Amino acid sequence: MSLAVVFLPDTALLVPGAAGRADPAAGLRDAAVAALADLVGAVGALGADGDPDAARVLVIAPARRLRFLPHPVAPGLGAAGLDLPDLAPSALDGAPRADVPASVALVLLRAAGVDAPVDVLEIDRDADHVVAAHDRSAAPRAVVVVGSLSARHGPDAPLADDPRAPAADDVLLAALADGPAALARALDDLGAEGARDLAVSGRVPWRVALGLLPAGATAEAAPPHAEVVAGAQHAVAAWRLDAPAPAPHPSPAPHHPEEPR
Repeated sequence: MSLAVVFLPDTALLVPGAAGRADPAAGLRDAAVAALADLVGAVGALGADGDPDAARVLVIAPARRLRFLPHPVAPGLGAAGLDLPDLAPSALDGAPRADVPASVALVLLRAAGVDAPVDVLEIDRDADHVVAAHDRSAAPRAVVVVGSLSARHGPDAPLADDPRAPAADDVLLAALADGPAALARALDDLGAEGARDLAVSGRVPWRVALGLLPAGATAEAAPPHAEVVAGAQHAVAAWRLDAPAPAPHPSPAPHHPEEPR
């Protein structure tokens, strides 16, 4: 089974117009849209076998509470002070609205031309334990994971600067470039307390995404596009995974009935 995974930052600055005339996240947004545009081809290819579920996209994002929003879902950016009507087409009138992190992904998916059905899984950002959030037998084959690294970089950070942040982020960026096993180890080493201390919003959604991957899957991964914007470390990364072929069942030994004596 193949799986396409794109990692996006969770900052509302990725939304065009969010910072007024300034556009500090323009480079990140360009990288995000490019990665999601590649997902268009992946979704088409994964759905080419006629399986409608293969053409669906699942967005996993941190939020205030755990909830699953099936397609269609509208972006809700009011909590970020954004009221941009053109970001939510009239076809989504009446649809449930996602929290800001998932909404950023929805806006960027639309900008990248992804028109596949999109489901949203929002995870409590402060969860100490990550529960199984999706039946693996029904796991999608295109996933967008929203979350960022430490938000404690320098005087512009939303939280006080922490000298541990650069080293912790370097480990996580290297893991994103290496694949699932490396990311799982890095998140285990960081731990829930470390993620809270350094304000790493990606820990919980990344762990949930790893739980959806087939055991033993290997990833094609390029170095992530990483930038510190407004005192927070963000990254855009993409994986293409292929699960190992299942081992063939051993053929039973031929049975030769005993000949009569």
